[in-house]
Amino acid sequence: MMVHGMCCTGEVWSRFRDHFEARGARVYTPTLRPEQRTRRPPAELRKVSFDDYVSDLGQEAERIADEVGERPVVIGHSMGGLLAQVMAERGWVQAGVFISPSAPAGVRTLSARVMWGAVLFGSRFGAVPSTILPNRRTTSRVVFNRVPADEREAAHAGMVHESGRAFVDLGRYAVDERQVRVPVLTVAATADRLVPAPLVRLTAKKYEPVGGEFREYAEHGHWLYAEPGWERPADEIFDWLHQRVGIAG
Repeated sequence: MMVHGMCCTGEVWSRFRDHFEARGARVYTPTLRPEQRTRRPPAELRKVSFDDYVSDLGQEAERIADEVGERPVVIGHSMGGLLAQVMAERGWVQAGVFISPSAPAGVRTLSARVMWGAVLFGSRFGAVPSTILPNRRTTSRVVFNRVPADEREAAHAGMVHESGRAFVDLGRYAVDERQVRVPVLTVAATADRLVPAPLVRLTAKKYEPVGGEFREYAEHGHWLYAEPGWERPADEIFDWLHQRVGIAG
């Protein structure tokens, strides 16, 4: 089960999905609230919370477990990485992989503390938009900095509006690592400008006491699953899951 990040859909996983399926895995790439998170979102998107996404994924994990007879493993990216942490905390999955994950409350570098402090303060006065869609210049510089230039337009065109409320929730959502009783792997990308590697390392450190593992890819940025060389982390994540919980392959 691969969970996308903010302003994305399940299609961002297309390369990972095909790669994992070629190795024998059954892959699910759900899109969160597809009727609301669109290029032209309905007004109700502004009411969608991070907890709504958690609830939706809990139901999806239960549906998958009923279908295949066992809990899924989860791979989450960015906001999806925090959602994956919550799923591991709640025991909904066999294992969790967190790629450039949004950090849970209490895990902060100095710059992240300042940024989230400003966001949470501003949200009290209506300074955070009710829906969010990043512009091309920002995504090109911050998100797609390791994506070939001729692929960036298509990547941006695939983005959808995100709930501003869910975004604010990211800054204060806590995870109790003591409740995590499944194998977890945190993955950082050294060239990531959105969720910098030093912050991801702190997230990984949070899970060390419960056996959490960590890997970092020096050649990658935030869009790791579609950057040149994505096959290496895909294979290594697959192999890690195969070794820890025996997924097909």
